[in-house]
Amino acid sequence: MNRRILVMALAAGLAAFSSACSTRDNKGSESFTETDSGKTFATSPGTTFDISLKGNYTTGYSWNIVTCDKSILQPAGSQYTPNQPQLTGSGGVQHYTFNIVGKGQTTLKITYHRVWEKDVAPAQTFTLQIDSK
Repeated sequence: MNRRILVMALAAGLAAFSSACSTRDNKGSESFTETDSGKTFATSPGTTFDISLKGNYTTGYSWNIVTCDKSILQPAGSQYTPNQPQLTGSGGVQHYTFNIVGKGQTTLKITYHRVWEKDVAPAQTFTLQIDSK
């Protein structure tokens, strides 16, 4: 009986360790946030990945895709989710989903800026190097 409990405890611990060390979500896709900006994502065609970026659209700032080589990756959706409860001036998170559709190397660039301010540097920039083989 003690051997069975030990085996079950080891299996549960290994499963917890495995999920803690993984950057994949339960759907099998990679997930990135602001802290991943500048990193390289080694991948292959058929992969899906998500990016979640904090923002506050009530200030006029928004996240916008600046560069995206559509022969390598395709935007598959975006959605802004406001913080709950929705209070005046509260922020939220911009979610993007991309599909890797080809092989090659490219840089995905997303900036946080006010779209009407043409000669002003973005408040933030998110970049991800894509290396699809």
